[in-house]
Amino acid sequence: MHNQPHLQPPGWNNHWAQIWSTLGLQSLIPCRVVRIDKGGITVATKSAHEQLVIAAKAVRRVVVGDFCGLDSEAGRIEHILLRRTVFERRSPGVARDQLQLQARPLAANMDRVFVLQPLELGVNLTRLARELVLAWESGAQPVVILTKADLVSVEWAEQQRIEAQRFAPGAEVHVISTRSEHGLGELRSLHGTGHTIAMLGASGAGKSSLINALAGHQVQLVAEVRENDRRGRHTTSAGQMIELEDGALLIDTPGIRGVGLWSADEGFEKAFDDLSNYVQQCRFSDCTHTTEPGCGLLDAVSDGLIGADRVAVFQELAVELEQLEEGLETREREEQRERNQRARRKAKRRDPDSSESTGRSYGLGEVEDDAPG
Repeated sequence: MHNQPHLQPPGWNNHWAQIWSTLGLQSLIPCRVVRIDKGGITVATKSAHEQLVIAAKAVRRVVVGDFCGLDSEAGRIEHILLRRTVFERRSPGVARDQLQLQARPLAANMDRVFVLQPLELGVNLTRLARELVLAWESGAQPVVILTKADLVSVEWAEQQRIEAQRFAPGAEVHVISTRSEHGLGELRSLHGTGHTIAMLGASGAGKSSLINALAGHQVQLVAEVRENDRRGRHTTSAGQMIELEDGALLIDTPGIRGVGLWSADEGFEKAFDDLSNYVQQCRFSDCTHTTEPGCGLLDAVSDGLIGADRVAVFQELAVELEQLEEGLETREREEQRERNQRARRKAKRRDPDSSESTGRSYGLGEVEDDAPG
């Protein structure tokens, strides 16, 4: 009997047990991906019981945090359980219906996403908005963490917390210092045994220091921040899952310097939920919130209800997402045209007389009529 109670991967709970019981994977045992690097895929069938495995061709796009079905004798992952949440970045030019095949997932099945920004130079509000779109789109609950409070004054830290909260509706904002341990108690109260956390933040935001503090021991190499641009050197070489002092699990992925968007309708709506009531008051349904009369957003800015900078970031990201959608649609049409042309060339090679019999020939730039023959 493979599915023994003691063989429970980190973070396994009743939800996953129920799903597993319906899959009929009697020949496999449940496991969780806890590390991916150049050396391969490492899974755990229970806490601190890890092994290096391979993945079957159909499931090669596993990520840290995935729950899987493992053929223990072959040392091979054969099945990925449907992800509850997934943090992913879409590769450029991927159509919406191709998301599962061509997106670039980074972490899966986390309950919260910690969004880190350092306090030294002040919160980058535009980047924070982008990061929150990504975090909300994952399906997990974002938590904004302002780090390195020991390097700034209490007044500056509070001012930045207020600014960050203004750009983070629906998310808690915490100010911490790993050196003084300020705020770490509140942060630990957000999670407990079996909860999974992912982190998002630029290099130099203090991710490695926070991981060490929450884990209670040195698990990351921390590099000093460069003086010329105040950025940290990359210290994380692989995606990995780390068990924290309180039994929670933290997924660490390499620092993301650029925060590019993709089609993220739900994430965008949640990141700007504070503006939704004003948008609904716009006179025109297709309002661009720039110069139209009766724009609910612009009226709210004039009345001092919301900040102009908040609306400016909203407009910037809305335009970017719209342009991306248009680009994806164009790319999809071009790819479909190329597939049609390849199919016709292949058919012509099979039947060299086909062009003579139909009276047609198709060049690279021509498209066959859509009308049925």
